[in-house]
Amino acid sequence: MEEHQKAHARKISIIEGALATVWGQFTGAFGGNSYLAGFFLWLGASPFAMSIYNSVFALANVLQPFFLIFTKRLKSKKKLVWIFTWISRPSFLFFVFIPFLATGIRVWIAIVILFMIELMVFAVGAVWRSWMSEVVDFKKMGKYFGIRNLVGGAVAIPSLLIAGYLLDALGRGYVAFSILFSIGVAFGILESYMFKFQDEDETKREPVFNLHAMFEVLKIPGNYRKYLVGFTIWNFSAALIGPYPVVMLISEFKYDYATLSILSVILTAFSTLFQPIWGKLGDKYGNFKMLKMALFLQTSLAFLWFSAIPSLCYISILYALIGIFVTSGVFLSSFNALMEFAPSFGKTEAFSLFMSVTSGAAFIGNISSGILALIFLHFHFTFWIWNMDMYRIIFLFSFIARLFASLYFSRLKVGRSG
Repeated sequence: MEEHQKAHARKISIIEGALATVWGQFTGAFGGNSYLAGFFLWLGASPFAMSIYNSVFALANVLQPFFLIFTKRLKSKKKLVWIFTWISRPSFLFFVFIPFLATGIRVWIAIVILFMIELMVFAVGAVWRSWMSEVVDFKKMGKYFGIRNLVGGAVAIPSLLIAGYLLDALGRGYVAFSILFSIGVAFGILESYMFKFQDEDETKREPVFNLHAMFEVLKIPGNYRKYLVGFTIWNFSAALIGPYPVVMLISEFKYDYATLSILSVILTAFSTLFQPIWGKLGDKYGNFKMLKMALFLQTSLAFLWFSAIPSLCYISILYALIGIFVTSGVFLSSFNALMEFAPSFGKTEAFSLFMSVTSGAAFIGNISSGILALIFLHFHFTFWIWNMDMYRIIFLFSFIARLFASLYFSRLKVGRSG
């Protein structure tokens, strides 16, 4: 690709990313959010069903390499991304019809539909990472994605506020969720259209994905394999917390959606402000070194959830820290480290494998959190100002697991790619 084509592709990607952010905020498609969790609770999901809901995102990521096998005839990353986004983005309209199903099956039908959507979302993610690695210079990676995420964060804040306001104003029921998903779908369609204008390297016309190459990637010695093992262990420990922080805020602390939207805005605002900082620090000191620090800081957040009180001030500070260390620090540093460590051979396969294996660990962690919820479902006693129940027991397990995982991760030694 010519440099002017790469520059044009980077600009289009920022616009596309902003539109995708709105789609994700209104639908919860990117890993779920409090509104999508609230929709499943409104449908009547049990604590165990909520753990299955939360594990859908990880399971879809695990299986996306096998889903990509069916695209082996495609030799254009742009075409594959375009097809999958046009299918997945409007599919949230199916949720509009879910409430008309029988009470006993509608939650599970919704989970199946969500799984199919997420399968396409994560399949796109692996190919999109490979596509972007062709248009973003390695030395400017932190700065570019920091700016791209800064724009996305600036768009996310009003999206969160509007979504929360609509849910509360429209009664938090069928009409509210239907309008929310419809708005999200409209922006998702616009995002899909933007891919038409983004350039790709047309000289590379090998199949987009090769399953055999994915396993060959594992044989390549170096940083990628070490990073894969370390982050897999971390993902399991982080996923033990499940969806229960949001469930606790809704079910136990009785927060309404306006309050949840304010908390999400706090998280997004701090994440947005710190994205460029983490990006520049990664470029200067190394993404892997910054990731180690961010993981250690994220470990403490599980303990803060364990000791949480129904104080909006306390929860607001906790959400600010999540924005700084998790959605800004961990997400950006881990993404850039992966872009850095992925071998030049089989890049798409390396991204797909990484997402699959680490999400498999997260899936097991989510299922484990659901089992813990069943075991401690009736566990309850009051200690001073804390209501000790299954939520806090799960948070404590997650904190202990994260502590061991972050210590293991801190001992990994990798060389910085040149």
